[in-house]
Amino acid sequence: MVLGAAGGASDPLQPLAFMTATAAPAQTAPSNDFMARFAPVKTQQALATRVAEAGQRGQWTLVDFYADWCVSCKQIEHEVFADPRVQQALADMQLLRPDVTANDADDQNLMRTYQILGPPTILLIGPDGQERRAERIIGELNADAFLARLTQARKN
Repeated sequence: MVLGAAGGASDPLQPLAFMTATAAPAQTAPSNDFMARFAPVKTQQALATRVAEAGQRGQWTLVDFYADWCVSCKQIEHEVFADPRVQQALADMQLLRPDVTANDADDQNLMRTYQILGPPTILLIGPDGQERRAERIIGELNADAFLARLTQARKN
């Protein structure tokens, strides 16, 4: 990883990719179009407002607490959000991403409000504005496990 960082690599899952002559992005990398659907939110008020707006539309919200230094967050991007089945399942959901990299006062308040110790944590919030707490995702998982949690959350 040190060699990768010194060589300018930005993917902790492939720190030495720059060393190959034809370094290409991993096939499992999520498309930029899909990741662009994640709207940034910084404060508890902004998150609550977005969840309420989605509820008025009858829409579910996925909240992905993320940090640049979080290796597991990167793994979820590459292994879960890159999966076409997951992208299809999330097509009708609002996707929010609080970036808690800075761990500033707003980040700490937001995590405290939702009782989150740190990233990666994914919340599934129904159109009624209530988190399906039993289906909260903490830590790494694969696409199949994610889809199972999402299906269960939508049933409840």
